[in-house]
Amino acid sequence: MKQKAEKLGNEEKVSLMFDLVNSFKDLRNASEIADFLEDLLTANEIKILSIRLRIAKLLLSGKHQREVVRETHSSLGTVNKVNIWLEKGGNGFKKAIAKLPLKWGKPTKIPHGPIEFHLPELLLATGQYAVAEKQDKTPKELIEKMSEKEVIDKEIAEMNSELYRK
Repeated sequence: MKQKAEKLGNEEKVSLMFDLVNSFKDLRNASEIADFLEDLLTANEIKILSIRLRIAKLLLSGKHQREVVRETHSSLGTVNKVNIWLEKGGNGFKKAIAKLPLKWGKPTKIPHGPIEFHLPELLLATGQYAVAEKQDKTPKELIEKMSEKEVIDKEIAEMNSELYRK
């Protein structure tokens, strides 16, 4: 029979939260944060947190809850919960979303004709493409690692299941 874990005391809760909050504080870039999230959370937990952040971003941009449900493929209950959190304060969401960098799109139209007539546009398009690629690199790497981690998480769950059946 499984033993219930003892409830943590207030001092231990404060210590745990202190470590969690401060572990994020000193990470220097998106790559370090992605590595930390990969180690800290399961693939499903990362997906859930990512969706909640997107829900908050869409709600703060003025989208209606039903639109957000369609765009994020979330339940109305989840969208409503995030909306209530935003109404009751939501300062963490608001600050984080306000600091999100703009997502650069890759250029879709490259001017045709002699290069000397379109050099500024070509240079701008090349720079825009490089920035967009760099922005996508860390999230793409995290998604790839999450696929691997899902397999590992399933293996761990199966091992734990077998262990507790004995």
